Amino acid sequence: MEPILLAFLTGFILAQAIRLAKNHNIPIETHYTALLYISAAFYWLNFLNDWGYSTIGIALFITLGAWVGDMPGWLLCAPVVPAKQEEKCFRTAEVDECREVVKSGTPAGEAKNAIPGLEARARPNQRLKVAFGVDSCFTSSDERACKSFRDGVEKLLYVDEAEWINYGDAARATARQALDVESDSTSLFSVVQLMTLKTMMKVLWPDQFFEHITNEQISTLAHEVNLQWLRSKEGSDNSDDPFWNFDKQTPFKDAVKTVFPDWDETDSKKNPCNLILPGYETMWRVVLRCFVEVQLKESFFEADVPVTAAHIAKEALRLYPPTRRIYREYHDAAGQKTNVSADIEAMQRDPVIWGDHPKLFLPDRWIDIAEGYDHGFMPFGAKPFNCPAKRWKNVPMPFGISMIALLVGALIEATQGKWTIHGNFPDKTHPLDTDREAYGDATLQRL
Repeated sequence: MEPILLAFLTGFILAQAIRLAKNHNIPIETHYTALLYISAAFYWLNFLNDWGYSTIGIALFITLGAWVGDMPGWLLCAPVVPAKQEEKCFRTAEVDECREVVKSGTPAGEAKNAIPGLEARARPNQRLKVAFGVDSCFTSSDERACKSFRDGVEKLLYVDEAEWINYGDAARATARQALDVESDSTSLFSVVQLMTLKTMMKVLWPDQFFEHITNEQISTLAHEVNLQWLRSKEGSDNSDDPFWNFDKQTPFKDAVKTVFPDWDETDSKKNPCNLILPGYETMWRVVLRCFVEVQLKESFFEADVPVTAAHIAKEALRLYPPTRRIYREYHDAAGQKTNVSADIEAMQRDPVIWGDHPKLFLPDRWIDIAEGYDHGFMPFGAKPFNCPAKRWKNVPMPFGISMIALLVGALIEATQGKWTIHGNFPDKTHPLDTDREAYGDATLQRL
């Protein structure tokens, strides 16, 4: 019986040693593990065959010992949870550091990023690829593909004044339709989401006719995009195949397919979300907060100062940037990874840059600021990754500022003297909450 026990203990001890090595982060490749077991088996086969034991019997007892040895609960192999290596992180709100983060992903005081700028941007955005099935400049490090995507977007955004009149007509009509309800109360979220997405559909798909698509279907898509964004950000499932994987979100995919029935699901480059995310998802929250600020603090219209729609839109972009933080990935020469972020919201509220009351919505601060000013103002990113919506030179109208002003103006016109806002808003001495779900219960109440 003793030789059989020795075979069993051999398998047991080998399994224990391998388990301990792995628990303490000592790398043991699978083929080396197999080699250990095979070597032990051959040794005992040679030795025990002389004792008259069968080859199969010896192999079985070594295997049995290994199986028992790999079970949790034994003194030697009790799970030792290795200390998880903390990911290095760097966040800054300092202007020059923010620019460098956006440009190359390089933190302050570090050598130049070992990975290219496009790749430093694309890596943190892979979540978008999983959640929305997109393949765009935000998720790709292919320089040619990124240039092609950007060129296509610029052609859509840089249009003449006549087209802007059409956008205005569309926004006004949508605002009236959204408020044409029997109830004396309606969701502010829903109205703003519908207006923003439907108007941006006219911009981004100018040759496509959506007359057969109802406002309800567009609202459903807008709502599903928002829900999917929140699901992907909550961080409770970071597996390789999370529950919020695009392919698993049937209601979301159905909403996309309803509004874009010709969408080929197998072609990620033609996914409508490639344009919906930067064109709608990043804009509607700015429109919402700008509208609320105007409704709550109309006093700047009464002041004897020439405040314009552009000033109001810029102040909304300053206080409530579309992207609160811009993320990059940094690798040093040794390959050590650091998660890097530029805190745009904090930078744009810095009293050193913006003087008194940097957290208050004061559009008149822009009266004496020159066009194109960007020191501490980066709602559309920074070179070389400026959003096309930022451009103000050699274009009929700067798209981002103009579209926010247009949508807010259309909603003010539709509600003026007819509807008022209700919600848990802060007093006039504090900014609005910038959490993505904040004011989800805010309503427009009929007067």
